[in-house]
Amino acid sequence: MNRAAGVPQAVVIERQQQIDEFCAQARVEGRFAFDTEFVMEDRYEPEVCLVQLASENAVVLIDPFLKLDLQPVWELVCDPQVETVVHAGQEDLAMAVRRTGQVARRVFDVQIAAGLVGFDYPLSLQKLMQSTLQVRLHKSKTLTDWRQRPLNAAQLRYAADDVSYLLAVRRKLHDRLVRAGRLEWAEEEFRGFEDMSLYARVEEDKLRRVKGISVLKGRQLAVARRLLLWRDELAQVLNRPARVALKDHLLVEIARHELSSFGELRELRGLNMSDKNVQALGGIVQEALATPAAEWPAAKPYDVEAPREAVLVALATSVVRGYCLDYDLAYSLIATKKSLRDLIRHRTIGQPSDAAAVELLCGWRGQTVGVMLDEVLAGRRTIHVEPSNGEWVVRVGPRQSS
Repeated sequence: MNRAAGVPQAVVIERQQQIDEFCAQARVEGRFAFDTEFVMEDRYEPEVCLVQLASENAVVLIDPFLKLDLQPVWELVCDPQVETVVHAGQEDLAMAVRRTGQVARRVFDVQIAAGLVGFDYPLSLQKLMQSTLQVRLHKSKTLTDWRQRPLNAAQLRYAADDVSYLLAVRRKLHDRLVRAGRLEWAEEEFRGFEDMSLYARVEEDKLRRVKGISVLKGRQLAVARRLLLWRDELAQVLNRPARVALKDHLLVEIARHELSSFGELRELRGLNMSDKNVQALGGIVQEALATPAAEWPAAKPYDVEAPREAVLVALATSVVRGYCLDYDLAYSLIATKKSLRDLIRHRTIGQPSDAAAVELLCGWRGQTVGVMLDEVLAGRRTIHVEPSNGEWVVRVGPRQSS
């Protein structure tokens, strides 16, 4: 593996004093790189198995299994005076949010920054480092069970590489953002990490994500909502993923047929829980059945895309993709099918009525592709195809007067 000159050798921290010293130095420098290795496939809460940190002159690995106090690290991540540099860092930042009750106030995510200066989005750290630093990493430990001990040298090297070069990558991308006049765009995106709702879905959002929930209505939805809360509580007690504690299709089946007796529930294939929990489950259903109609959740409307609307979405997609190619932006960072549809519906049928609720009309997206698309839909600009450097490209121009 090729390693860039000057990258510090990683140190495995074994003493609390070392953690405190690193955090103090990071505050002096005002910036550090952060990553974690965790396991969540069979857990309710992700289990942190390793924490990786890097400053300008140090790379450290912290083993949570040594029972050291990691609170200083979590507080460092959320310190508004210190910039936390990450790659695709939402899940890593969530570790600190859960343990401090605060959000990270200063984040620089190199994956997002890269998408604003001509790189694909999302782009792996391996490819990003190769493109910006000409450093090639061999990521051969992606399926490591990080709970196993001891970790061997190759595993520790893999983990250290996730932060060793992040500050150098950040410098390269920061310079490119400044030259392109897009640093404010990046900062706007990074402020999204300050939204607490990013780390905790609201109850109704969780309900809508249950597979098969669309078949339920009225009182059935009230039962499903209460079962969802109970499932979450049970999963926490068992420390198992919620969908393992009670599978989605079983939750929907119970709610749809309003099953509450022990016998009815025990007949369900795949309901693998103790008699005690089955009895509790029946009691929850009976309670939910008594929910007044005024408190029943509203059914999620079935979102059907009309044929002509689909044509407009396809047209808008082509325009935005063309814009991204012309201006070195990652399309998937700018727009989604939903955001394009929201803009089209806002312009054509007035829903949503508030422009502030339309992502493509807000912030840097609104200043670029949003305004352009809105003017096309309003008939003030036109779409045409023209040759450019041996290719045919889609362009938007002013409306020609007749």
